[in-house]
Amino acid sequence: MTCTDSIGYTVSTSSSEALAAYEQGVKLWLRWRGGAVEALDDAIAIDPQFALAHCTRAYIAWRMGKVDMALEAHQHAMALADDVHDERERLHVDIVDAMKRHDRAAALQGLEQMGERYPNDRMGMRVLSFNYIARGDYQRGLEQARRSISACPDDPQFLTMAAFFLEQSNTDPDEGLTLGLRALEADPGNLYTYHAVGHNYQGRGEYAQAVATFERANSLERVPHNVWHLAEAQAILGDTRITQDYWSSTSPILPLFERIEILWRREVIRHESEPVSVWQELAAEGERLLAIADDLTIWMHHWIGLAFARAGEAAKAQQQLSRLRGLPEGKASGHWSTLGANVLEGEIALIGGDIYTAVALMAPTVQRIHEMGGGSREQKDIFLDVFLELQRRRGDVDAVSELAQRRLQRNPNHFQSLAALAWAYAQSGEASRQQQMCQEIIERAAELPVSDQAPALVEAREVLHTS
Repeated sequence: MTCTDSIGYTVSTSSSEALAAYEQGVKLWLRWRGGAVEALDDAIAIDPQFALAHCTRAYIAWRMGKVDMALEAHQHAMALADDVHDERERLHVDIVDAMKRHDRAAALQGLEQMGERYPNDRMGMRVLSFNYIARGDYQRGLEQARRSISACPDDPQFLTMAAFFLEQSNTDPDEGLTLGLRALEADPGNLYTYHAVGHNYQGRGEYAQAVATFERANSLERVPHNVWHLAEAQAILGDTRITQDYWSSTSPILPLFERIEILWRREVIRHESEPVSVWQELAAEGERLLAIADDLTIWMHHWIGLAFARAGEAAKAQQQLSRLRGLPEGKASGHWSTLGANVLEGEIALIGGDIYTAVALMAPTVQRIHEMGGGSREQKDIFLDVFLELQRRRGDVDAVSELAQRRLQRNPNHFQSLAALAWAYAQSGEASRQQQMCQEIIERAAELPVSDQAPALVEAREVLHTS
């Protein structure tokens, strides 16, 4: 005899205790709260034949980068495969097996079948959303979120999923924020929802709300990715002290690729270089991770490649570049075989002092940044920010103006772009417009938690003082 879960789906356990522990584990993980693995372990201890619990443990382990645990869970799931007769649970087993074989196409096909047949399967839909993000396919993610909401209108997870993809696809960020706040009201302890809401605020330049949202989330529980978001928002606002504090965070330890990104932002945008020994430590950590290279995301491979280049290990950086070039073209790799590889090659050129080559390589990616997968829009902003800085160094007034104005259309408080426009006006001999822009920077900064040492604010004050 089997049980039925809280959604109404059949599960392959006859133990109500095992089912309760399983659902608790899923709930905790979907809400980005601690204790999910332990709850799943309890479910498996009660009923070792519970195949779905093993599958879910594999999903979570892969997401956490715990490959050994994922492989163990996969092994248990496959040992039970012949006894799984429910179609939904069998799909989960097949998806986990495809993930273990690194067959991304088969895994995506199984997840999309899950979305069509079982749109209320919360765990399946979360894993599917990660696949769409990796591919840069935000529109498909939104379509699935709407399908799930139709089946379960008030579910906070599906509301959050729709909120995130509405903002990322730029379909309707206002509706996205409304849905996100509605989900947060229904479940104020859901850190995944705080993440989506914070994304929306940052994307539109409402930095005070973004910082408050991520601070509130981290006060409930310090999830590494939300810690990084707060550090990134503070870095954009010019507070590198806070950025450095978060980089050295030990509770929790920030993931390697997020630490690399934060340091790279400081070096290029703020001209605050770290000793090469720091980069060598990061490169060594990246090399250890390459022991499980096929289980790392494309995003991680990019940042490991940059760490190699910055540490002076050119051959290893080129190996990472070759790995990106060898990925499937198009959405299958989120365009990382082309657009993403161009970014890394451009960054390598920049590290070597060749700004002109760096700009030439990165330009196509900047024009099509919305098509590139691997991470969210806000995670890809670093590439736009670096590119804008390089164009200023080159003295290309037209390119700086075009990119800055494009950024400001979506985020009117993007201070790097405001400062870039002031610079462009100065280069064009438009002193009055330069002064107007500098005054606007100072006025906007007064309304937001901008550091006194933020480059845009420092530049604006110098211009007005001189004039």
